[in-house]
Amino acid sequence: MFPISSDILVKKQIKKERIMKNTKKILYIVGSLIFVQILFQSHISTVKANNSIPTPYYQDLDINGTYIYNVTEFDTKFTWLDLNWSPRGDAITNPGGQIVVNFTGFYDDDPLFLSASCFNNPIPYINITFMENVTSTLVTNTTFYNVSNSEAGLSLAIGYNLFHSGFLIQVNNLENLTTLAAVQVSGTGFMQGDFIYEEYDYMVGFVFKQDNMNQNSTMIYDRTTGILVYSKVQSIFGPDLEIQLSGYELNFQKTEPVEPAEPGIPSFPLFLLGAIITTTLILVIPNLTKKIRTN
Repeated sequence: MFPISSDILVKKQIKKERIMKNTKKILYIVGSLIFVQILFQSHISTVKANNSIPTPYYQDLDINGTYIYNVTEFDTKFTWLDLNWSPRGDAITNPGGQIVVNFTGFYDDDPLFLSASCFNNPIPYINITFMENVTSTLVTNTTFYNVSNSEAGLSLAIGYNLFHSGFLIQVNNLENLTTLAAVQVSGTGFMQGDFIYEEYDYMVGFVFKQDNMNQNSTMIYDRTTGILVYSKVQSIFGPDLEIQLSGYELNFQKTEPVEPAEPGIPSFPLFLLGAIITTTLILVIPNLTKKIRTN
């Protein structure tokens, strides 16, 4: 048996150290990939739509759908605000542009916000993208991720005062909804104005007109789903805008309730009664006449 030279031992040691280093690198890379995947999955879970829809909302709502609004008026760049009136960033679209909305779920808003919504938690949250029409090409301007429907109502004035109806309303208790809306213009102060509620066969409309003319907001929602289908806003707080849900035909049909018929005696019994009386008279009168003559 030949003794192993020191050179061979050194080479083996170097080779062993290289293998160890390479193994550590591989383990580090694998661990990093797993860590990134965990972070990615945790991020997805925060924005993924929660399919549990609260009772006041339409239970078969396509919460994972994409809702595209065609813009016919949008006059200026505006600043998106949270419910504490803190700016999140600027956005703009224009006539021929679009606003794209995706729901991310239903979550709680902080009731201590300065402009906390009058709606009970949980409320809808959305991703909202503003797209400009640049020489007949739609170009993304800005996207706000996982913001509350209340923020949308405040920033775009799609609503009034604390009635941040935004892109989705509760349809399972419209009477309560109209009560909440009417309260927003009552009393005295800056937000005093008029509220008009319109109910159609397939839609419901909310119109707010501020007395000092600082804001006029019209919102029309689908009566079944509660989705915003049309809005026209004039406001000093944000852009003047007009938008309509793509592919939705506004139908202002309003079927008037049928008045119940006046209660009465059916015509057939009257006819039968007349026939009976007539027959009786025919039979009785000759006998009476005969008795009179006999006497």
